[in-house]
Amino acid sequence: MESGGHMDIAGKFSQDAVLRGAGTAASGALVAYLYDVGPLGVGKLVSNAPYTFHDRTPGKPFGVDLELFSTAYDVPAGHRLALVVDTVDPLYIEHNPTGAQLTFFSPSADPSYVSVPLWKE
Repeated sequence: MESGGHMDIAGKFSQDAVLRGAGTAASGALVAYLYDVGPLGVGKLVSNAPYTFHDRTPGKPFGVDLELFSTAYDVPAGHRLALVVDTVDPLYIEHNPTGAQLTFFSPSADPSYVSVPLWKE
C-alpha cells in the first residue's frame, strides 16, 4: 500500500492480516510485522502479532487470521506499508520443529490481504 499523501492509521481500531499458508509440520508459529517503508527502503516497525497453530495437516493450506496490536501511526507521504512474516522472534517462544517450513500464497479465489483503517486529515 503506497501513500500518495499523508495518512494516519486510526488508533482505536486494529490492523488485520488474513494470510493463506501451508506448513510441513502439524504445529508451528509465526510473527507478522507491519512496517512503514520510506523512499530509501528503510522500514520502521508499526505493529506486530504472533500466531501459533496446532493440529494442521502438513501440506494442506490453512488460513491465518491475525489481529495486529492496535496503534496510532502517521504514514508520511511517499511511504508504503509492508507486511513481513517470520518464524523466529527473540520476544516469543519458538514453536517450530527443526527443519519445518511455512509457505504463504494468495490464490485469486481467496486472496491474502491486510486491512488497515485509515483516517485522512
